[in-house]
Amino acid sequence: MLTPKRDIIVIGASAGGVSALCELFKNLPKTLEASVFVVMHIGSKSYLAEILTRCGNLVAVAAENGKPYQRGCIYIAPPDYHLTIEDGMTVLSRNLRENGHRPAIDVLFRSAARAHHSKTIGVILSGGRDDGVAGLHSIKKRGGITVVQDPSEAMADGMPRSALDVVDVDFCVPLVEMAEVLVWLVNGAVDDAIASADGGSGTNEQADIAQPTSEPPGNQVPLACPECNGPIYEVKDGDLAQFECFVGHRFSPESLDEQHTEALERVLCTAMRTLKERTVLHKKLLERNRNRSEEKLKQRLEESIASAERDLKLVRGILDRI
Repeated sequence: MLTPKRDIIVIGASAGGVSALCELFKNLPKTLEASVFVVMHIGSKSYLAEILTRCGNLVAVAAENGKPYQRGCIYIAPPDYHLTIEDGMTVLSRNLRENGHRPAIDVLFRSAARAHHSKTIGVILSGGRDDGVAGLHSIKKRGGITVVQDPSEAMADGMPRSALDVVDVDFCVPLVEMAEVLVWLVNGAVDDAIASADGGSGTNEQADIAQPTSEPPGNQVPLACPECNGPIYEVKDGDLAQFECFVGHRFSPESLDEQHTEALERVLCTAMRTLKERTVLHKKLLERNRNRSEEKLKQRLEESIASAERDLKLVRGILDRI
């Protein structure tokens, strides 16, 4: 049985990703017989399509909802939209954030794994934390090929290193070699033993697809979702552990830790603001003309101001340590 042609390349990048993408795409040929999809964590506006078109040989465009995709073209996830591929089309959505991101790398990778199985090549480039690991895991389970930038050369090595720690990656290569590897894979020049083309056919669909359900997604842990304050559950897919709230927000362990830290910082900042407001209020009350009967009130206000100032220093110290 012939190995299916691998004509779907999905790429995830974050910090340091622009230079990594440019280095990769300048070496890919114009005749590449594959469609390329890119998710990079970006702000509210992106010029990534224009940048990649100028620095490479392939045309890069912002993905549009419901548009058929073609070989030899790069499709970029637009700001604040998840990008998936379904039925030969690019699909955009504003579904729930994953790891605090929209677009999210894992969303694209999972959709490619579901739709194209062993025809998919997943690529992780420079970036922090462990984004993209769960999606790369899905690609590997369904017989796709996994490629990771050598973390020793990545501007931010968190994503490549996390991928290597969790996924049995097929290729870990520097950027100067990656284009050649991708062309080789697209042309089918790879051993079937590496491809494991049918290795993921029996995988658990529920582990990869976030569907609305009335059932808890896993075992509840004593945490609140940083996005919506709902209950959080641990969801395991083999050796891969993720966390998902009842609504559907998903987090990797590292992302959950970071999001929880940010939530704690917001709570502490609110406490600081409230303490400052209390101090200002009580000082204003002390400045007003008082009746003789208000001496006890004056004493309580002075004690409250001193207590609030002590608490403010304590909260500042906690903020400095997190």
